Amino acid sequence: MIVNEAALINAGLQAGLFDRELVNRLRSQARIARQSLLDALSHELRLPRTSFYLALAEAHGLPYAPLDTWILDRASATRLPGTLIKRHPMAPMRTPEGTLYLAISDPADQIGVDTARRILGAGTPLAVAEPEAIAPLLAQFAPGEARDTTGDEPVALFERLVREALLRRASDIHIESIKEGTRVRLRVDGRMQAWGALLPRQLGEGMISRIKVLAGMDIAESRAPQDGGLNYPANDGSDPMEMRVASVPAKFGERLTLRVMQSDPERQTLAALGMPPVMVERLQKALAHPHGIVLVTGPTGCGKSTTLYAVLRELDANALNILTAEDPVEQVIAGITQVQVSGKVDFAGALRSFLRHDPDVILVGEIRDFATADVALKAATTGHMVLSTLHTNTAVGAITRLADIGCERFLVGATLHGVIAQRLVRLLCTHCRQARAPTVDEGRLLGVRERDGCHIHEPNGCPRCLGTGYRGRVGLFEALWLDGELAERIANSAGERELAQAAGGYWRLADDARDKVLRGVTSLAEARPYLHPGL
Repeated sequence: MIVNEAALINAGLQAGLFDRELVNRLRSQARIARQSLLDALSHELRLPRTSFYLALAEAHGLPYAPLDTWILDRASATRLPGTLIKRHPMAPMRTPEGTLYLAISDPADQIGVDTARRILGAGTPLAVAEPEAIAPLLAQFAPGEARDTTGDEPVALFERLVREALLRRASDIHIESIKEGTRVRLRVDGRMQAWGALLPRQLGEGMISRIKVLAGMDIAESRAPQDGGLNYPANDGSDPMEMRVASVPAKFGERLTLRVMQSDPERQTLAALGMPPVMVERLQKALAHPHGIVLVTGPTGCGKSTTLYAVLRELDANALNILTAEDPVEQVIAGITQVQVSGKVDFAGALRSFLRHDPDVILVGEIRDFATADVALKAATTGHMVLSTLHTNTAVGAITRLADIGCERFLVGATLHGVIAQRLVRLLCTHCRQARAPTVDEGRLLGVRERDGCHIHEPNGCPRCLGTGYRGRVGLFEALWLDGELAERIANSAGERELAQAAGGYWRLADDARDKVLRGVTSLAEARPYLHPGL
């Protein structure tokens, strides 16, 4: 028996995921839209179905079964009659420690539980699992009886996967063919999360073929890498999800990686990204200049492009002629000309072309070589504001990097307004984070004393954050702003240490990390890598 909608909603109310007022407000809207109330709540709050089952487990005082680490106990499974699991989806699972649990979707299903316990043992403990996650397990030992418990043909399975990726705010979907079947994982807040149990090989291969068809890839070719793209309807009235798809052959079959390109407009302001107000104000002053360069630096995946898009939104696209060269164009911004860099047009070539189009602001996705850097610097000296990214660990390191690729140091000092370095850390879930006093060593690391009465927060885990203790990510920022003295030191080949010491108000990553830990924005564990003196 599948747990009914009312039980899941009541569990969500009990867990504090939402209140009765929201339920009553959405009830009529769901009826008009011809969708279930549970789906309406899920979409409104951007909560996956997993959150409701976690709340259900919490309401019954039961563990939630992590089917990526718990293993199906085949010996016990074959003892369960097919008619039982068809009517009451369940699966006997063993923990890594060897304890046998009965994973069931509805812990209130007394008939199913009692019947299974008479077979497996009266003391078999229960755990809660989603019926959609149990279904692939059932298909492994009772395919005929289990088939009707889910509509998981490849088309329906992919549709559910896309919906789950949207609700979990996933940036990437990984589908891997391994020896035992097909593993699906989502990258959420920079960390990999398993999506249910392993899929049977046939079902996984069918979903891979479905994705390749949608992405315009050759389904007959499985021995060579391919690239494609697709727009998939979100089925909730919002814009379709745009995804880049890449395939590669592996030992046990193909592997697909889908990069989710959908943007979140609510998170696209500099303040929402976590940039300190003082830094936002200083950046706005730099952007007010008619010419010069502002760089955003950091390693791959630290959010540099997102920050640049937020910077573009600070500008008046109606009053300015703004052109960008990107690889790829990840977000479309109204009023701006965005050029996709390709084999025929590289960054340097696009920049040269832009200079003939009367630009006020030029954004180049990345400075990779001397040719691009040279054109960018010269554009900055001829009356254009240039924005770009660079791969360096620190803000002051950008100056050394530009010199290393062949740029004249006097030209760097004359054109560069500022450099922002950044990293991403996970945001603590505000609904379950727990405060505590720092230890002596932690206080020393954070620059506070025990008598200061400060607190730091740690992750706990709740249905809203899927038990991780974190929900979303925020930037840690470092900023170096140039003045006449610093420009002169750059021209005279000053080293990074001298430049950092001479910079007025040099806000370091470590400063921002300490600030966000002490304000309860993130945990000390997340910020610790950036608290050492080198950053």
